[in-house]
Amino acid sequence: MRKIFGSILIAISLFIGAIPFAHAAISQADATYAQEAGKATQEFSTAIGNWGNTYQLAPDKINSSQYKSWLKKAVAADNEVKAALAKFSKIKVSAGYKKSDVTLRKFVKAYTSAISQYAPAIKKNDKKLVQKANDALMAATTLFTTWGTEFTQDTSALANG
Repeated sequence: MRKIFGSILIAISLFIGAIPFAHAAISQADATYAQEAGKATQEFSTAIGNWGNTYQLAPDKINSSQYKSWLKKAVAADNEVKAALAKFSKIKVSAGYKKSDVTLRKFVKAYTSAISQYAPAIKKNDKKLVQKANDALMAATTLFTTWGTEFTQDTSALANG
């Protein structure tokens, strides 16, 4: 997943670096969109990394003091990811990113849903719910990858004017 984030960050940095030399087709709104998407992607990358680390450390014994302590960390990690996702939602779409923005909105919705499924599944110690949450996370990650590809295509089209 870090490779995906890296590719998106490279596309964003290349686009931002190309702005002064690009054609007039690149508007300030497009540049702002790219910059905000870059910031949001970095924050999301950090948050989802922390979230994954937290969930990997889930104790086996439910109702133990360790589990109760971990659950507080899990809720905080969930909230950190949701806050990062909310920043994507606040990005105002620009003309140059209309195509990729549609997928961005789908990715945010799917990831928010997947993250919301994890804590209850773990708390109930329900393997079927955990599998459902894992499947939702994989689908959301696929949307994230698709968004990254589309974002890169939009960026390239803008830079080549």
